[in-house]
Amino acid sequence: MQAVMPILGWRWLLGLSSLPCFILLIFFGLIPESPRYLCSRGRASDAMLVLERIARMNNGSLPPGILTSDPKRRVDYALGDSVTTHLLMPEDSLKIDGNTSSKSDGINEFRALWSHELIRSTLLLWLVNFACYFSYYGIVQLISEVSNGKRSCASVEPHLMQPKDSSLYINVLVTSFAEFPGLLVAALLIDRVGRRVSMGGLILFCCASVSLFYSVPELVLGSFAVLHAYSPEIYPTSCRNTGVGVANSIGRIGSAIATLMIVTLPENCLEKEAVFVIVLPLFLAGVGCAFFPLETKGRDMY
Repeated sequence: MQAVMPILGWRWLLGLSSLPCFILLIFFGLIPESPRYLCSRGRASDAMLVLERIARMNNGSLPPGILTSDPKRRVDYALGDSVTTHLLMPEDSLKIDGNTSSKSDGINEFRALWSHELIRSTLLLWLVNFACYFSYYGIVQLISEVSNGKRSCASVEPHLMQPKDSSLYINVLVTSFAEFPGLLVAALLIDRVGRRVSMGGLILFCCASVSLFYSVPELVLGSFAVLHAYSPEIYPTSCRNTGVGVANSIGRIGSAIATLMIVTLPENCLEKEAVFVIVLPLFLAGVGCAFFPLETKGRDMY
């Protein structure tokens, strides 16, 4: 960042930073589809092909028997129990043309997010995603604005002032490296205290830290790590990608709003207001974590 942006500008920095993403396109055609997802769509024959390919790559063979699926698995969110109805599905009876039903499947998957069992989880995931993305990019942007040596706000508190020769890029680089402790904390907590407690605790601790203006985006990143593990576990296979994708989209909207708001407020010498704007959604998200209807620690995905 420090070597590229001052010389070539932000457009070159953005372009060069995006180049590694294109490496993923090389592996796109090599990644097999999930057999569980194929079974949930009634494509047992395709699922068998994927399983056989995996077995060959591991120098093994599939066990004898008939492939079964459990599309009618139901989770009782009130009791925290799961009930599975296994259906014996002969391969020939499950051949369905995925192309003719893809449009209706997409609509049904989106509708499933609003079902009685999933609507509370869906809304809470939207809240947490919005708050985490909003606060993360808001904190980074606020650090950049406060580190600007050209600021002339007389109302800035002494502990928020930066020396005129301080480097904006070094400050952002240091705070970016500070994200690693958050990932380590998340890794240590997620399977010990559970998803809801670890995610809510990290968010609320970050909320308290930002309130004192000890900006700690690494704790937000820790909550990101828990959130990305928890989100797919909430939804069933039939609508998992749709649920997680929509929640991430809500988060990206939050990051865009944060960039616009957090730039405007410090420019008008409203640093305290900017901190409050960051803290409020964090607090709501931290409290909201206690209301998720299901703890998925130690549970099988369904």
